[in-house]
Amino acid sequence: MSKYYSIRTKLIAFMLIATTLPLLASISMTFIQTKTALREQAVAENKRLIYQASTNLNNYVDNVARASLAVYSDPNFLRNLAKIPGDYRAVAEVYTTLQTIRSAVPDVFQLYLHSFAANQSTLIMSPFPKREERKQAYSDTLHGKPGDESPDIWVESAHMSHTYGFKAASADDPARTVITLHRVIKDVPSTERLGVLAIDLNMDTIAAICSRLYDPEKEQIYVVDGQNQIIYQGRSEVSGTDQLRQEASRELDAARTGTGTSRTAAGHFEQEHSMYVYQQMGSTFADWTIIKQIPNETLYARATTLTWNNAMIAIAALLLVIVATLFISIRITGPLKQLMRYMNQIQAGRLHVDIRLKSRDEIGVLARHFRDMMDTVNNLILREYRLEIANKTNQLKALQAQIHPHFLYNTLQSIGTLALQHQGQRVYVLLSSLSKMLRYSMRDQTRVTLREEAEHARLFLELQQERFGDRLEVQLDFAEDTLRTELPRMTLQPLIENYFKHGADVQPGKGFIRISSRRTSDHWIEIQLENNGPPIPEEKLSEIQEWLRLVHTSSGLAAQDSDPSESIGLRNVMRRLQLNSPPEHTAMLEISNLEPNGVMIKLNIYAGE
Repeated sequence: MSKYYSIRTKLIAFMLIATTLPLLASISMTFIQTKTALREQAVAENKRLIYQASTNLNNYVDNVARASLAVYSDPNFLRNLAKIPGDYRAVAEVYTTLQTIRSAVPDVFQLYLHSFAANQSTLIMSPFPKREERKQAYSDTLHGKPGDESPDIWVESAHMSHTYGFKAASADDPARTVITLHRVIKDVPSTERLGVLAIDLNMDTIAAICSRLYDPEKEQIYVVDGQNQIIYQGRSEVSGTDQLRQEASRELDAARTGTGTSRTAAGHFEQEHSMYVYQQMGSTFADWTIIKQIPNETLYARATTLTWNNAMIAIAALLLVIVATLFISIRITGPLKQLMRYMNQIQAGRLHVDIRLKSRDEIGVLARHFRDMMDTVNNLILREYRLEIANKTNQLKALQAQIHPHFLYNTLQSIGTLALQHQGQRVYVLLSSLSKMLRYSMRDQTRVTLREEAEHARLFLELQQERFGDRLEVQLDFAEDTLRTELPRMTLQPLIENYFKHGADVQPGKGFIRISSRRTSDHWIEIQLENNGPPIPEEKLSEIQEWLRLVHTSSGLAAQDSDPSESIGLRNVMRRLQLNSPPEHTAMLEISNLEPNGVMIKLNIYAGE
């Protein structure tokens, strides 16, 4: 019986299914609900934090913008822009105003001022200010041209610092990432442009505000402008051209579009196995958005830990169920397996197995009834079985006894002829061969090897060649790998005798007989006998073939003989093969006529494993 159909396997499978499915369902529901709760909690907390950070950044930018208004709060500043570079007092007052702006904002890296009225550019940076005459500002792209409708104040996104066309104070002073507040200075209340002011700001304050929003080891923070160019990015420097990832940019643009012109878009979305929480600052001149990226493994870390803990408990429960199931199944299936072993021994032929099972349950009762049944069956079948074996043994001996008379008559006649011719040495050889054959035929062994049977056939044909002389040609071709195969003793001689009984005496010309063997597969051999004698009449051949078919398709011994006086040798061989063949590997015999004359007999015998 296959182990997949055993009671133990089915019981274990049932208990595992009954335990595993509820546990898996519970773990899955707990994990999903925990993830949902953690996501909602994380979104709410981060929205609050990012909103506060956006307020702080908005205030920071507003402070910088208010500090830049010092160019209007100083009543002499606008007038001094037209005086420089000729008036050194005016230049000093401009320097003072710029230093006031620089000291008002702690993150100022440098200030750049260009006067359209005096064609003068000024750069305030450490250690000394620089000034030179220029006909235009450092960049028309940034500062615009007279009559341009660009706003009076705006913030340039993160970029690498430069010296606005001035010679660097030191070649070793590296560039740094800055943002720049640009303000157009006008002769208010008119719209005449007197100059432009650029304030380069370090990222320290932005970094300090953003550092309180995320865990650098697990999360990421971004500050981006309206074109999704990164202004600040935690854990790494910004080159000035970095863009937010394309997928996240599309989601962010869609959210901004949904809020119209309020510049206060807020919310969250999921992309690239991460949660993004964002908040726009709402500034009119710094359209910035703060974005926090939380990877799923960080967001759902607690849910994963809880799931693993539940999984460990589930595995422990499953192991306990398996152990308990094995214990119970062994108590149930152990006696059953013992009873099956008893049955297998009985099936193998040990009919007197002592069946002992001490269990007092239903299985023990079944075992005791089975033992009583076997005692009854043994009394009924053992006698018939032994009687059948005895009958088969007697039948085999009777069949073998049919072989001797015909052969002895012909052989003794040949030897008598030689004796009349006074060939004493040849008579001795033939008598020696005959004695070997008689000794072989009288052996107690029922089965012999093909090698022994082939030697017996050679001696028989040697005696026949003495009888027929040059009128008989014999060929023996036994394959070496077939000679160890066992078969009933005296199998080949009756088949050979058929030729001498029915064809050798009436055949004109030279007679021919050939015996060969070969292996047809790993477990079967084929023995083939050919002669050139007269063919068997078709009616008789059909009768023999029909008898062989009945033998092959039935028990063989029960097949009725149409004429017991005919084909004695053939039927003798077939009966003995049937008696000595395993039931599942019955020997097969075929007989057919050859063209233009002759008969061929094929015998297929099981060679064993």
